Amino acid sequence: MKRTLPPGTANVMEASAIVADARFRQSLAQYCEKMAEPAPAGWPLRKLLNQLERYYSAYMLIGQYYGWRNHGAAVPNLSRLQAISGQSPRHTASFCRMLQTRNLISIETLQADRRQKVLRPAERLIREVGRSCAAFVQAHDLVAGSALALPFEQDAGILGEMIFLSSARVQGAGTVIAEFPTVLRLAGYDSGYPLLAALMLSHYRRAAGKEGISLTHGALAERFQVSESHVGNVLGHMRQVRALLACGPQEFRVTEEVVDEFEHWCAAEMAHYADLAQRAMAYPESCPPRT
Repeated sequence: MKRTLPPGTANVMEASAIVADARFRQSLAQYCEKMAEPAPAGWPLRKLLNQLERYYSAYMLIGQYYGWRNHGAAVPNLSRLQAISGQSPRHTASFCRMLQTRNLISIETLQADRRQKVLRPAERLIREVGRSCAAFVQAHDLVAGSALALPFEQDAGILGEMIFLSSARVQGAGTVIAEFPTVLRLAGYDSGYPLLAALMLSHYRRAAGKEGISLTHGALAERFQVSESHVGNVLGHMRQVRALLACGPQEFRVTEEVVDEFEHWCAAEMAHYADLAQRAMAYPESCPPRT
């Protein structure tokens, strides 16, 4: 059964127009290429953030910082992050310590009140957290013939501003992903979302008559810096909920229902971030950091 876009999650008319556009699936193939690309060598930052609770915490950290930096919101300290992070206070504090150890955030003393400790995200964290957001805007650009994503490549601060706008909307109206149960469940696994993107990429490549990517447990484990057993567990869950069709040993295809859900999820996100990208670019690009 074909789904309709849920009200309140995005600009529904815009998202519906995106789904109907002839370039839509080409744009999704581009998006999936980006999200399923092999993780960079070295410390597994991408693996860390490719799990919904940790990603959400980092997302809110960035949003909290840019709300303070650009809009006079409350000081972005640990206690305020703990109130909105989606993790327990203990896990939030541990997560921030890990980010600080890896120079992904700095903890700075506020000059106006030296008791206040500001959590400041590094550009590398902003770009990694914003990778999917920017990719959705790029996908929208392909459909709309716009160039909204270009400023993000030049200025991570504009990306940070867009994340703030999104985080404010999420706190007021809820997350977009909550309306898409299969996507939501998979995002809860380590690297579950990029695994879904890889499966969808294979789907779009086959539809275009192109060679697919390897979906063996070993190839996916290497691509996303996880174990083969973990890949097996995620794919096993997808089989249990009838999201995968087995076509042979370690050869799978997503069901039509999952394709439909994924496409409507992406259309909602494309509309969400395209709207916010325009608002983010309207903010002065050279805003000096608050101290």
